[in-house]
Amino acid sequence: MDMSGPIVIGYDASPDADLALTWGMQTAERIGAAVRVLVASPDGKRHGDEARAQQAASRARDAITRDESTPAEVVVAHGEALPLLMAEAPTARFLVVGSRGHNRIEAQWLGSVSQHLAGHADCPVAVVRPTNNPRSRQVLVGVDGSASSERALAYAVRRASRTGEEVVAVHAYQLPNFTEGGRTGARSADIDTTLIDDAERVAAELVAGVKADNPEVDLRSTAVVGRPGRVLARLSDDACLVVVGSRGRNAVQELVLGSVSQEVLYRAECPVVVVR
Repeated sequence: MDMSGPIVIGYDASPDADLALTWGMQTAERIGAAVRVLVASPDGKRHGDEARAQQAASRARDAITRDESTPAEVVVAHGEALPLLMAEAPTARFLVVGSRGHNRIEAQWLGSVSQHLAGHADCPVAVVRPTNNPRSRQVLVGVDGSASSERALAYAVRRASRTGEEVVAVHAYQLPNFTEGGRTGARSADIDTTLIDDAERVAAELVAGVKADNPEVDLRSTAVVGRPGRVLARLSDDACLVVVGSRGRNAVQELVLGSVSQEVLYRAECPVVVVR
């Protein structure tokens, strides 16, 4: 990841790409970054590809010229979107894509391009989804003590230091006999409250060093009962952004996304940034 590089936005003129372009431009203005909008033209493999690419580029140029405060360019590149965006990753501050593009054959909910980028790109990847609460200034970040979640927390705090947003570090944990909804088959009197206290303590410890090093950032921690992906997705209805690591502490070392980041990408009600 190049912190001096541009925000690279993949654009194909689909409704999800329009959301990604708007979010990427707004983010660039808030953090003081340049923008590079990439439109892929697949080498004429289908009739009308070049014309569609040029139309998409024209639409993107119209959109970015409305924000004269942010340096931005639109580039039409020949090739498929995925390898072109992967090639941009090493010099990008981060990549921005919609959750789905025009080609929705390969995935019912999450586009194959956004899913692959989130699991493989050499920089953070923002997958832009509609925001349930547009007024929110709360960034959620999943923390579990893994190196991946530490990088996610560092990313969220670095962003908040520029935007003034609040960062909430969420540590999900399990209690015996509890379901996702927080109900239990046992009597409440049987619940060992020390487990809850321990979880809150762990959550606080996971952010203590980052909090001490970044006193200007409004950073707090919380512990919530449930599976991490489902907890973050549920809380995202009142967030402006969710930040997750690509793989957590218990993930198998495969070359795909971990289960938590996948579930958040599928279910979140706001944009999601995946940090490797």
